[in-house]
Amino acid sequence: MRKLDKFSIFLLIYTLIFIVFFSTLPYTLPFVAALIIAAITKPFTRFLKNKLKISVSIASLISTLTVFIFLLLIVTTIVFKITYEARQLLMSVPDVNTLKPIIIKYFDQVMVYFNQIDPSIVTKIQAQVLSVLSTTFNVTVIVLNKLVSIAISLPVVLMIVFITLLATYFFSRDMTDMKDKFMGIFSPYSRGKFHEIWDETIKMIFNYLKAYSLIIFITFLETFIGFSILKIKYTFMLSLLSAFLDILPILGIGSLYIPLIIYNIIIKNYFTAIGLGVLYILITVIRQIIEPKLVSSSLDLHPVAVLAAIFIGLKAYGFLGMFYLILLMILYKVLVKIKII
Repeated sequence: MRKLDKFSIFLLIYTLIFIVFFSTLPYTLPFVAALIIAAITKPFTRFLKNKLKISVSIASLISTLTVFIFLLLIVTTIVFKITYEARQLLMSVPDVNTLKPIIIKYFDQVMVYFNQIDPSIVTKIQAQVLSVLSTTFNVTVIVLNKLVSIAISLPVVLMIVFITLLATYFFSRDMTDMKDKFMGIFSPYSRGKFHEIWDETIKMIFNYLKAYSLIIFITFLETFIGFSILKIKYTFMLSLLSAFLDILPILGIGSLYIPLIIYNIIIKNYFTAIGLGVLYILITVIRQIIEPKLVSSSLDLHPVAVLAAIFIGLKAYGFLGMFYLILLMILYKVLVKIKII
């Protein structure tokens, strides 16, 4: 009963913090990002300070500018490539109304061979296919338009980047003092326990993020290589879109692959359609195999527990629900490991 009481208190506190954090994230994002970047660059700042014998202010400034210049170069290159290819692709995406006569023609051809089938059934199937096509094409166009609008709204992005840059510098410069002041409110015993919780939690969260980053990168790489072999246009942008869709619940890479397969069938490019179908199945199978293994090994959790968290979380509340359950298991395991629960 005592363990159950402790777990109930932990669950309540964790849920409240989780809700508050993600509810306020749109307003605190620059500062959260700055804190994370400052924590990541802390070893580099310490190295500059000790090696060059300079003050922590100058070391923090150098490390912050170095990281942001590096990130800016990468993001600028990716945004430029995405914007160019997205515009080109949007201009070449066929309108659903244009495709309707072609699809109806295919159904008419099918009717020739299946005259004995009830026409009402064929009409219903035809309406369903047109509805699915309309939805999938609309989703694709919406995603592409979103990418272009992000590039167009750069002034707002630049303001966020500037705030993040300043906050990162101040966090990096004053992190040691802030940490000492925060830890000063705890007793020596509690301070030691807090350090254990913090170190174990950061380690497991980092491993979790590393595992999913690897899964997304594998999806991007598989798509990029497959599309390059099939000589599909806009390979880079579509590969990034595939990796992005891969992390979204419900949609998945099927939102990209299925419209492309249907489109290539309609234009009678059967070789490409078959190749895309094989590639889609291959990527899906590989992801289903590697995801539980990578995540469970990185978190030191049982694969069944990870699968349950992923499935229940996605079903209950999408990607956020999955993240809630995974993080819940991580923190619970940490607290059990250091004998708090």
